[in-house]
Order: sequence, then C-alpha cells, then structure tokens
Amino acid sequence: DILPVLYRYNKMKSKLNAELAEKIFKSLVAAAIVTVAGIVDLDVSSEEISKCISEYVHDTETIQELCESILRARYYNMYSLLQDHLSERTYLQIVRNKVLVDIQGHDILYQIFTSNILQRNVGDEAPFLEFIQRVCSEKKDACGKQLPIKPGCGGFGIRNFLTLFLSIEVSKAMDEFEKAVESKDKEGEEYAKAKIDLFTDQLNESNPVLTEISDAMTKEAEALEEINKLKSDKSADKQQLYKVESIAKEMNKNKKQGNVKLQEISSSYVAKFKDLEIRFRERTEAETKLEAR
Repeated sequence: DILPVLYRYNKMKSKLNAELAEKIFKSLVAAAIVTVAGIVDLDVSSEEISKCISEYVHDTETIQELCESILRARYYNMYSLLQDHLSERTYLQIVRNKVLVDIQGHDILYQIFTSNILQRNVGDEAPFLEFIQRVCSEKKDACGKQLPIKPGCGGFGIRNFLTLFLSIEVSKAMDEFEKAVESKDKEGEEYAKAKIDLFTDQLNESNPVLTEISDAMTKEAEALEEINKLKSDKSADKQQLYKVESIAKEMNKNKKQGNVKLQEISSSYVAKFKDLEIRFRERTEAETKLEAR
C-alpha cells in the first residue's frame, strides 16, 4: 500500500516549486529515507525527514506538513479509505505484514494470502490459503445498547480484488523504474514512471466508486433486514414498509450504477495503457532507425 512519495509532493506544489521539491527528494534519497522510485522507509522518523527538509525549507509549518505528508505516504492509500479508524502503529503493522484491508459501513475486514502450497514443481498451478479477520463495529443503538454483530461483517473485500492487482503492477513498475535509473536508461525510466502514474491514477479514481458500491451494499442490506422485521410484524406501519422498500431498491440501483462506472474506468485505463505502449514502441523504433542511418 506504499505509494510513491512524489505523488504526495505534488499536493504540496502550492508551497514548493518543482525545483525545490526535486532537491528535497534527492536529499531524502541520499539519506536512504526514500528509494529512487519514491518508497518511504517504514522505520524513518520525523526528525530524520525534518533534517533533510530544513536544508531547503525554513518555515516551521511547511516542514511539519511535509514531514506528515511523507510519513503518511507509507500507508497513504489505506489512510484515504480508513482515515482515523486506525492508529499509525496499526497502519504500519498492516503494511509490514502485507495485509489487505477493506471497510464496509463501520466494520473492517483484514485479508492475507499464503504463497502456493502443495506445489509439486515450480510454475505448476497450486492452491493457497486465505486468512481473514473481521473487526465488527461496536456501534450502539439509540438506547445505548450495542448492536448485534452481523454475520459476515466487513464484507468480502470488494476493494481488495482491484487493489491487489494494481499494487502488484505498481510494485513491478517501481522495480523497472529503479533498474532503469541504475542503468541510466532514461527512456526506460520515463516509461516505468508513466506506468506508475497510470496505475496510481486508476486506483485513486476507482476508490471513490468502490466506496459508493460498498456503501450502497451496506444500506441495501440494512434496508432488507428492516423489511423482514416489518413484514413479520402484523402491526407494522405500511408506509414505513413502503419507504424502506424504496430505499432498498434505490441502493440496489446505486450498486449497479457503481459497477457500470467501475467498468468504464477500467476500460478507459486499458485504452490509456495501450496508447502508452504504442507511443513508446513507436519512439523506440524511430530512434533505432535513426541510429541505423
């Protein structure tokens, strides 16, 4: 879940110009706080970051904002989803252990997968194990009584299918970027950076839609539960039943619309990656022809 710290720098451009941001970034890389691909060291302290920044920035407020921004880059994608549901310590434990996290309503789901097991030969298809932990909400009703725990609380990791795929692809692109930097392959560096940006943009664009779908699923489930209660109560208000049924239908519609929107985002990025590949291939072919002359 570690996102390139450069993405966070872009958020600070109003206070830092591009040249100054680049100097700070190089200072962080030289201090081994950040890799050339922009991954922040999990064990770095605010003091270490502040020392690098204070060489170029002297405004205390800006230094503090940058420190917080860089430290949060270690788990930025999760934080954008969960905010203050978890402490910094818990966030870092999740990152260290490579745990996938999802949230549905007020419930949290943790997922982790093993590597292949019972594999006869390397490369053969083999099963793996998935472990999940559901952290159910401690939300209380209007009377202060804790609500009953729902079966399957936390959902089934609706975001994690896409997040897992994109995280793997971002990691591959970051490895390509670092290798290109080491070999001084400027074109390879540019291509890998473009892929990192596209994968990151796709994740950022998809996350709000996934939240919409998740919220719609939660509200639909709550409405269906209330419908069952109202139908079993002969003295129930018919207008209330009609109202709740309307909510369930609306949430079902929102869920389907969200899935369509998500598919549209996916299709648009497939086209963008294809265009990126074509542009770099054509450029490489053109440069090869020039060198041949």
